[in-house]
Amino acid sequence: MRAFPSNLDQAMPSDPPLNHEFFPAEDASPAPNAKRRLHTRTKEYLKVQIRNRTAAELALFAKGLAVALVTIVPTILTVIVISKAMVENGIVMTALRVPQSFEAAGYTSDTATQRLLDEIAALNRKSNAAKPKTVLGDTQLIDALSSIETPAGNLDLKSFQSLIQRVLGKTIIQISGEITTRKEDGKELTRLRLRQTPGRESLIDVETAQGAEDLFKKAALNLLEHIDPEIAAGIYFREYGDEESAMRLTAVALAGGHPDAEKYALNLRAYIYLGRGQIDQAMAASDSARAMDPDFVAVDYAKAFVLLAQKRPEEALESAKRGVDRAPDSDNSYNSLGIVLNAIGRKDEAIEAHKMALRKNNRSIVGYRRLAISLRDAGRSKEASEALLTGVAMVPSSAMLQSDYGEDLQRQGRNYEALGSLRKAYEMQPDNIRFQVGLAEAEFGQGHAADGSRLSTIIKNRVSNGEKLPANIKQRADKLISRATAPDSEAVTPPNPAR
Repeated sequence: MRAFPSNLDQAMPSDPPLNHEFFPAEDASPAPNAKRRLHTRTKEYLKVQIRNRTAAELALFAKGLAVALVTIVPTILTVIVISKAMVENGIVMTALRVPQSFEAAGYTSDTATQRLLDEIAALNRKSNAAKPKTVLGDTQLIDALSSIETPAGNLDLKSFQSLIQRVLGKTIIQISGEITTRKEDGKELTRLRLRQTPGRESLIDVETAQGAEDLFKKAALNLLEHIDPEIAAGIYFREYGDEESAMRLTAVALAGGHPDAEKYALNLRAYIYLGRGQIDQAMAASDSARAMDPDFVAVDYAKAFVLLAQKRPEEALESAKRGVDRAPDSDNSYNSLGIVLNAIGRKDEAIEAHKMALRKNNRSIVGYRRLAISLRDAGRSKEASEALLTGVAMVPSSAMLQSDYGEDLQRQGRNYEALGSLRKAYEMQPDNIRFQVGLAEAEFGQGHAADGSRLSTIIKNRVSNGEKLPANIKQRADKLISRATAPDSEAVTPPNPAR
């Protein structure tokens, strides 16, 4: 809303003065004078009070002021912490209990809790979901404030917290837990158990022999499965290529108990069905999501891809453009538009759309990957390589980008350099079949027959156990299986650090 009529915006220096109704001169000076008089009277009053009071009276006043401040300020902070948690998702994390061995390694109760929260934040940054990301608050501030001793005694902020929740009619879920260690077969296993209150319901129980950092990575995604299954489903599907886990978690989201998650879960199912070639089911899921919320912009993206699969390019482009019109500040809008444009042969426009997505979000994994694809399709291979190099520089924790960059280096004949990126992708997700295949090919290419055979045997055993591979991976996997030399000595797939 304008403060003044639009014609005033165009006033020139030679124009006559603006009408006084906009700048009433009579109000310009008295207000500061009145404020000055008030400040002067207050100062004089305080001087008189200090001069006329005894030292004992002043000391009593100061003590009373201190009591008021040390009581009121923590209470105000408590209200802020609780209100913030309620505005977000009503879930807060209390400090984890840790063993002495963790403290000796620098993981105190506070730092261990923060590491878990950091891993959840990292997963959220990777997530390309339309749903708002999961945010966990923490109650350590309330715990610290509750320990303050005042002349009136300790502050009972826990009771105050409960009172606020009852008045506002919303319960905050508190997550607490502990880390323990034990020895087994000469290995030290670390275990993290989390539970929620009220209800003392057990949330997760994960264990690893790979150390503290691996424990936090596993626990973070495991926890997301319970508190925000749709976000976890999207990470499994887009980052790990795990359709089975993604479909299972969309079922959890649709089963209830996760408010406002249903439309996001249905929309994600549209993508899963598309990946399986089940186009009719994909359209039904997309339509169901729109029926729940006609203004749900993410449906426009999914529907555009369904229409592409149905060989209806013009309608697909219209749907993608509608998504941009409705959410012009979203990188998802421009990435979706770029994918459609590239699919219908409008390469230059697709490239510009993905560049716009990256201007909106310079950490968009999809943006870098799809920009590289569009550039390569347009015959601009050098620029495609530069896009991927920028991507791994900006988001080095993305296994997908590391894998894409490694394969791009292989196309350039830079096989030794490619091995580094492909190993990084595999180390981040050691049970991802795509990364196993990519690394095995690179190891054989560098003459590392033992490492290549070990990975090939893992792939062979997965296929023998009935695992179905994506079409773009199967042919490559079959070639590797024929090179597997060890029968079944490496049958066990390495654990996924995110599960």
